[in-house]
This record gives sequence, C-alpha cells and structure tokens, in this order.
Amino acid sequence: MRLLLTVLLLLLLPGTAAAADLSLTLSPAAGVRYGAVQAANGRLTDGAAPLAAQAVELRARAYPYEGAFETIATAQTDAAGAYAFERRFRRNVQLQVLAPAQQASSPLRRAYVFPRPRSTFLALDDGRLRITQYLRTPVGVRLTARTIFYLGPETAETAPRVAAAKPRRIGRGRFRATATVRLPPAWRGSFRYGSCFRYSEGSGMGDPQASCPRRYRF
Repeated sequence: MRLLLTVLLLLLLPGTAAAADLSLTLSPAAGVRYGAVQAANGRLTDGAAPLAAQAVELRARAYPYEGAFETIATAQTDAAGAYAFERRFRRNVQLQVLAPAQQASSPLRRAYVFPRPRSTFLALDDGRLRITQYLRTPVGVRLTARTIFYLGPETAETAPRVAAAKPRRIGRGRFRATATVRLPPAWRGSFRYGSCFRYSEGSGMGDPQASCPRRYRF
C-alpha cells in the first residue's frame, strides 16, 4: 500500500517544464552603414521542437544604452519556429527578442551603425592626388577620429597607409576628410586607393573595438 501511495503522489506532483529557447542573430553581424537595413532573426524552440504561431517582440535600447528597453516591432513565428525583423537604426543599439507566452528572452546583441562613406579623388599638378572621403551621419553626431588613406599601384592587392585626416563638419550630419598625396612616377598615373575610419568617442556610431589595418586589402 505504501508503494502504491508513493507512486500516486509522484504522479500528482507537477513536472518541471523545459524552458523555451529563443535565439537571435544579426545580419550582417559586423553592422551596417547609416541608412541601411539591419536584419534580426532567430528561432523559438522547446528542446528540438519548434514553437510555431507564437508572438515575439523585438526590443531595443539605443546608444548610450541607458534607460529601459522599448518594444519596436512584433512578429509571429512560422512553422519552423523562426521569426525575422528588418529595421533601420540611426546609431548603435542593443537588441533583444522576447517571447511573452513562454517567458523566454534571447541573448542581448549589439547592432552597430557606421557612418555612410563615399570617396572621390582629384588629380593635381606635379603628380599629386587629392583624396576625399565624405561621411554621412544623423544630425547631432560628432566625428573626431582621423580617416586613414591607403594608396598603391594599379595592380596592387594591398596598399600601405599614406595619410590621415580629421573629418571636418560641412553640414548637418555631413563630414569631409581630405588628404593630398604624391603618386610615384613609376606608376604612370595609375593607382588604387582606399580609406578607413575609426570609432569617434561618444559618437555612438560603429564598433569601438574596430581598428584600421596597416595595409588595405582590395
């Protein structure tokens, strides 16, 4: 009788439910240029089983990552438990996805938004070359980190640093960095060039840990 009662008690006790798993992946993972779309996707599962037709929320907290997260979009998982969001952000932002019914949350992810670059060049007298990089940002952003310029012959696969210049504000959310360099006569006026800009402290645009290479790879 005692054995039977013990079995009955065990059957009546509630089991421990496995917690749902909610993933979050950003694409592109390294971040996007200002004005481009950032994709966020993932899956909601219970063990190996997908959880379909479940509500999920995309929550965000913009740089400087203070205050509470805000829900900026909602979606429903498909038959495979997958969801997808696409959003444009003005500056860096922390993202997280919630599944309220399962009380599940994804890991925190940081989406980086870089200034949008555009480069031009102008041939000058005496074999000189003026390279200009334009950077576009939201209004109110201040860029202080120098732009690095690279230059190599037309057939080069990589190029060394040849100059650096601080971006100058030329309008609302518009910056320009300019460097003048000399082309070696042996290149006969043919060349390849590139540029790289680093994170400006306090801008909230780009990856603070990213750096410019010693050589630019074309």
